[in-house]
Amino acid sequence: MNKLYYKTLFLLTTLFVFYMAITSHDISFIDNPNEDKVKHFMAFFTLSLLLNRASSTYNARIRNVTALLLFGIFIEIVQSFLPYRDASVYDVIADLGGILSFQFALSSFRYLRDRFAPQPLV
Repeated sequence: MNKLYYKTLFLLTTLFVFYMAITSHDISFIDNPNEDKVKHFMAFFTLSLLLNRASSTYNARIRNVTALLLFGIFIEIVQSFLPYRDASVYDVIADLGGILSFQFALSSFRYLRDRFAPQPLV
């Protein structure tokens, strides 16, 4: 698939994540006090995946991590002004965990792919 597809999907996902972050209703899947952190982790893991597919150079990876972390901080700042939401440093840490987990998984995948790829005969 081309990069425009992933850029569009990233934009739509970003808008959805932001909408869910600023609305008062919260969809709960399980009864767990850490469920919110899991949602943050998964949202930013997914955003990292989509943004990486939209731009794949090493410099873009560094820029993407920074941009997504700033987006997570922005969400928490906005939530601090909403009477029905709470801002939390732990949410930003969960965001960063999702971002870095994706980057680690991507680096591991690329390493293993290159390590075990068939070598051409010389």
